[in-house]
Parts: sequence; C-alpha cells; structure tokens
Amino acid sequence: MAGTQKSNSMSSFKSSSNSQDEDGSKDVDSRFECPICIYWLRDPVITSCGHRFCKSCIESWLRNQSQCCPLDNKPLSSDTDIFPDNFTRREISQIRNACPNASAGCPAMISPLEMDEHLLQCQYQRKMRNLQCSFARLNCNFVANTETELNLHMRNDISSHLNLIMGALSRTNFLNELDPKQWDAPSKVPIQRANSGSQADEDLIKAMYERIVVLEQRSREQESKIEKLTKELATACKACDMVQPRYSYGVIVWELHQFRSKMDLMLDDPNFRFYSNATYTSPHGYKFCARMNIPPKSRECFSLHVHMMQSENDFHLDWPFQGRIKISMVHPRDQSLSQHDTIMSKPEILAFQRPTEEVNPRGFGFLNYANIADIFNRGFVLNDKLIIKIEINIV
Repeated sequence: MAGTQKSNSMSSFKSSSNSQDEDGSKDVDSRFECPICIYWLRDPVITSCGHRFCKSCIESWLRNQSQCCPLDNKPLSSDTDIFPDNFTRREISQIRNACPNASAGCPAMISPLEMDEHLLQCQYQRKMRNLQCSFARLNCNFVANTETELNLHMRNDISSHLNLIMGALSRTNFLNELDPKQWDAPSKVPIQRANSGSQADEDLIKAMYERIVVLEQRSREQESKIEKLTKELATACKACDMVQPRYSYGVIVWELHQFRSKMDLMLDDPNFRFYSNATYTSPHGYKFCARMNIPPKSRECFSLHVHMMQSENDFHLDWPFQGRIKISMVHPRDQSLSQHDTIMSKPEILAFQRPTEEVNPRGFGFLNYANIADIFNRGFVLNDKLIIKIEINIV
C-alpha cells in the first residue's frame, strides 16, 4: 500500500512539472538525456571518457564550472576531448512526438529537438494569459503567457523551486510530524478539510518531499556503483601492472625522476639502491630487472647492473641464461649523443644461474657505469630526469 501511495504522489508531481505528458508527448529517453540540463540532447557531443552532453551545456560547464567531466571527474579539454556524436543526433532526429497542442487540433509529429521551435510557431498554440507557476503557493512569482513558456520555466528553474520547498518545510511542522514508517495509501472516502488551501500546500510539499527522498536514494545507489567501479578499476590496474612487464619483450625504459635527489640518497647511504620495473624476454621467458647504486670505493660514479628474477617460467627455461644485453643512456636532446654499451652473458657466473630468491643478489653490468658530474655537464639529465634503456635478447 505504501508503494501505491508513492506512485500516486510521484505521478502528481510529474504532471505538475511537465504538462506535456498530458498531451501525449513522451518523457526524455535516458539514453538521449543530457546529465547537465536533464533534457533532450541538443547538438549532442561525446567526451573522451564516453559520456554524452549537449554541446552548449558541456562547453559552458568546462568554461564556468570545472575542467573535469561532471559525471566521472576525468579532466577534459574542450579542444581535444569533445567530439560530435552524429549517431545519437540521427537517433534523436528519428523520434517523433505529438505536438502538445494535439488536443487543440495540431496534427504535427515533431522531433524532440525541433519541438520548442515548433511550439513558438504552432498555429494551434493555446494563447493563455497569466499562467501561474505550479509553485505560486510557495511564493514563485513567475507568470507565463503560454504553456510553452511555463514548461520552459518548470524545466529550467528546478533549483529555485527546491529552495522554495525547503523554505516552506522550515516554516511548517511537516517534517516533525512525519511518520517514520512509509505513508499509508490515501483513504478511498474523501475527508472534509477545514482549510482546503492549506491541505493543497501540504500535499504539494509532501509530493516534493517524496521526490527528494527518491533522488537521495538514487544518489546513494550511484555512490555505491561508483565505489564498486572504483574497486574494479583498481583491480584492473593492478592486473595491468602485472601484464605489462610480460609483454615488454626484454625492454626496460627506466625514467629516473628526481635524479639529483636519488643521487644524494645513495651518497648519504652506500647501501641505498634503486631498482627498475621488471621485464620478460617474452610472455613465457626470462624475467629481469635493473639496479642502480653508488659503489663505496668510487663516489664519483654510479653502478648499473642487470639481475635475474624468479618467475613462474623458470621450470621450463634453459639455464644458465645466454643472451645479449644492451644498455643505453638516452640523451634527451640529441639521440646521436646517447651512450650505448653491449655485453654478453657469461654462463659460468652466478648472475645468470636460475635464481633461488625473488631477485638474484648477483648482478651483471658496470661497477662504474657513468660519472655523475659528467652526465649533468653533458646534458643527459633534463628536468631532473635521466633515462636508461635496457634491451635483453636471447642468443
């Protein structure tokens, strides 16, 4: 019974806020509804994050509100992240709704995008003067000359109407008198009221309050969905981080940001080391990483070594590893100035045996790879970043 009451109240709210429903026009299809103006998409565009808006709505939002998508808060640029959605435009243009003046004899079936323009010229438009807003009892002073003007007002001034509702609620004891249980269905026997105007106000406030409750419930549902999607995204990102090294095919591009700070840390503590991300020579191949540190006996240079790592592939691989390792220090401005070194594996040393720990403690590379002051002077460090590229191939 409570559900029946809710449906009735929502229907009364809907008919008061959108009079076109009574004339046979259809509600906005959620697929074609702009999340900003809550109306049919006009000049629809789609963002790089996959959401649709009216072109004017999203441009105004990005210009005046935020540089992020209003739905998922992803950064958006009006120049590079907004694209015309011609498919949706065609879909909407194929929809035909009856003119709101159909009851007055208008036979036109109009696209939602052309409805407002048609109503301004419709010869069957019912000219009516002094049409008051449905919220006039709550001190909304808007007066329309036509139903079209009134409908536009009801659609565009939702926020001001909600403020009027909250003001009315604060002046009454309605909220305090609400039964914590859901409202019962109205009695089938009409009840005489001493003050019909006051009762009408209370019914309107009650209907609007129910609408607010429904919207709050939807908001909580959306928050729950967002939380779930956030967890799924985190899981997917974690899986991606695990998959990416497997398909890097023996290539590590190691971008050492805040390079000067890293050098200072290693100079202060000789045991301080930095490790790169891992790489596989193939999806089912050997697993490697690189290590950088400053040797205790040579404080002017830093060391660079390659280490074997344990993986689920080790049981079927041939040991010791035999291959070629190319190490490049990339010059950020002139590629011809980059430093390249190629070394071959040595099967007899422990660094290329099957690792018994997550990272083989024995590495293979250069004890004094590069002079720290020299790489700064030669321009290898740009914006406090050094780039090391390592390519590992089986032979």
